[in-house]
Amino acid sequence: MLKTYPLIVRILAVIGFFLVAGFILSIVGAILSGLLGLFFRLVIPLAIVYFFVNWLTKRRRRTY
Repeated sequence: MLKTYPLIVRILAVIGFFLVAGFILSIVGAILSGLLGLFFRLVIPLAIVYFFVNWLTKRRRRTY
């Protein structure tokens, strides 16, 4: 029932599969690296500011 393809067609199919998979991985990699860059550019400084302000307000309350 399975259709057997000639060797050249199988080789071209594998090459096509790798080309499409590489294209998809490059798109996914670009999106993930953009999100990671956004995370380091925005979220980490905001977290540092939040914990610093939280630490200062806790420290100030103890002095009263």
